[in-house]
Amino acid sequence: MDNVRFHADTKVFVSRKAVEQVIEAIKADGIKKVLCVLGGGSAKTTGLWDRITKSLKENGIEYCELWGVQPNPLISKVREGVALCKDPANKIEAVFAIGGGSVIDSVKAIASGAKFDGDIWDVYLRKSAPPKEQLPIYTVLTLSATASEYNYGSVVSSPEENRKLGMFFPNRPRATAIDPTIQFTLPWRQVMCGAVDATSHLLEQYFSKTNETDCTREINLALQRSIIKSMIKIKANNEDYEARANFCWAVSLALNGIAGLGLSGDWNVHYIEHAISAVDDKIAHGEGLAVVSHAYYKFLWKRGIAKEMFEEWAQVVFGTKNVDEALKKFDELLDLWGAPKKLTDLGLKEADIPRIVKIEQEQNQMGVFSPLLRLTAEVTTEILRETL
Repeated sequence: MDNVRFHADTKVFVSRKAVEQVIEAIKADGIKKVLCVLGGGSAKTTGLWDRITKSLKENGIEYCELWGVQPNPLISKVREGVALCKDPANKIEAVFAIGGGSVIDSVKAIASGAKFDGDIWDVYLRKSAPPKEQLPIYTVLTLSATASEYNYGSVVSSPEENRKLGMFFPNRPRATAIDPTIQFTLPWRQVMCGAVDATSHLLEQYFSKTNETDCTREINLALQRSIIKSMIKIKANNEDYEARANFCWAVSLALNGIAGLGLSGDWNVHYIEHAISAVDDKIAHGEGLAVVSHAYYKFLWKRGIAKEMFEEWAQVVFGTKNVDEALKKFDELLDLWGAPKKLTDLGLKEADIPRIVKIEQEQNQMGVFSPLLRLTAEVTTEILRETL
C-alpha cells in the first residue's frame, strides 16, 4: 500500500426509485438536454423507457435517442453517438446510458468522442491519448455484470479489424441508478453471464503478487462469497429483492477499484476472452470468461504459481484447505450456474485456436496484463487446448 489513490465519485442510488433519483440528479447538475443511449428495445417492452421519459419530462430535461447498441458493442455505433453529440443543432449536454455494460461502455466512448478532435477509435488503438474532457455521463443499469456503471473502463469492438479493445477514460459516471426490480425479468443466461463476469473481475484482481495488502484481499474474497450466496437465492426466487440488491451491489464493487486497491492483478483471462469474442462477436463476454477461467486457474495451480493465494482462496471462499478440491467446487459452481466450460460450447473448435492466439498476441503488444504469467503464443495455445 504505497502511493495508492482511490476516488470513487459516482453517486449510486440502489432502490426501487433509483431511476427517478438519477434523473433528479441530472436536473440538479443543471443539465437541460441528454442523449439517451439504449440497446435493442427491451426497455420499451418492459415499460422502463416510458418510466424514464416520464421522469425526464417532469424534470424539464429534453432528450435525443440512440438505439441499437449490441453486446460486444461496436465502434460504428459509438461513431453515430459522437456525431449526434457534435451536431450543434442537438445541443447535447450529457450522455445518458440505459442498459448494461455494453451500453455504458459505448456511452463512455461517445462522451469522450464528443470532446475529441478525431476518431475516438484511435484512442483505443493507442494512437492518441484520451481527451482530458468529456460530456457528463449518467446511467440506469439494467444488467449487473461489468461494473461499468461505477468505473472508468470501456471495451468496444471493430469486427472489420477483428479487434476488441479496452480503454480507461478520465471520469466515472456522475450518477448511477440501480433498481434491482428492473433485473427481475432478465433471462437466467444473462444473470449467469453477469455473475461470471463479476467473479472473473474479482479473481483477476485477487491473484496478484504475494505479500500485498491483506485488507483488499479480504474485501475481494468477501465479495466473491457474497455473489455466490446471492446467486443461490436468485436461482431459487428470481424476484427476491434483497438477494438481487446484494448481488447488484457486489457486482458494482467488484470493479470500482476497491477490490483491487494496491494489488497488481492478473488480467490474462479477460484478454484471452477479448480475443475469443473478437473472433465471433455473438459470443457473450461472460460465457467466454467462464470457458477461459475453467482452464486458466487450473493451469496456474499446476505450475505452482501464486500458491499462497490459491490456498487462501480455497479456505475462505470454499471452506477447504485442499486447492484441488476448491478448483473442483469452482467447476461445480459454473455447472450450477449453467455456464459453458468448453470452446465447443461457444461454437468454436480446435481449428479456431491459432486465430484466437494471433489476436491475443496482437493485443499483448499494448502492454503486460499480469505479473504472474506472460502470455506467449505457446502458453495461450496450451491454455486454450485445455478448453477443448
